[in-house]
Amino acid sequence: MNDLTLVVRPEVHDDLLEAETWYNQKESGLGTRLLRDVTDTIDRLLQNPFRYQVRYRRRQVRWAYTRSFPYRIVFAVVERTVVVYAVVHGRRLDRHWKKRIG
Repeated sequence: MNDLTLVVRPEVHDDLLEAETWYNQKESGLGTRLLRDVTDTIDRLLQNPFRYQVRYRRRQVRWAYTRSFPYRIVFAVVERTVVVYAVVHGRRLDRHWKKRIG
């Protein structure tokens, strides 16, 4: 599955900046660890995105959870492209990311 293209929606950068800022206020460098965890999780999901369960059938949206933080990466596979729609806290309501995918 190495020939997949990754597309990260612009809103994801806002998600990450908000989370990184919050964690860095709690402890210096913790936000950087979150970003590394998100990057590692995206790298893992690119190896085989179909191993993650479909959570929203209407749009074939899947979630991948980070290992060290309570965050999920919300994504879909569209042809040969993995589209990341959001990186959200696990307790955040689904409407936050659903409005991004229509």
